[in-house]
Amino acid sequence: MADVRSVHTHLQHYERHLARLEELRELLQDQLTAALSRPRPADVTADPRTSEIEAALDRMDRGIYGTCRCCGTFIAYEQLLRRPYRSICDRCALQRGHQHD
Repeated sequence: MADVRSVHTHLQHYERHLARLEELRELLQDQLTAALSRPRPADVTADPRTSEIEAALDRMDRGIYGTCRCCGTFIAYEQLLRRPYRSICDRCALQRGHQHD
């Protein structure tokens, strides 16, 4: 019986994880739409965040979204909510002198 509960618990965690990923994907899509729709002077290229957001969506499609590209640990969900296109965790950002939210 314990094995069934364990499987059920793992399934619940997985479903919650998938729901969070979908929430983050929608947030990224909204941010991409907003970045692409902002008017810019003719001599200014696209919003620099556009490429970061597109890269985050690509990482999501490849199944590596949410892991720090420096240390390989998972980036906390709360950090991803603040800046869903991030590719490094707060700890690595601090060590490298990058701005974080």
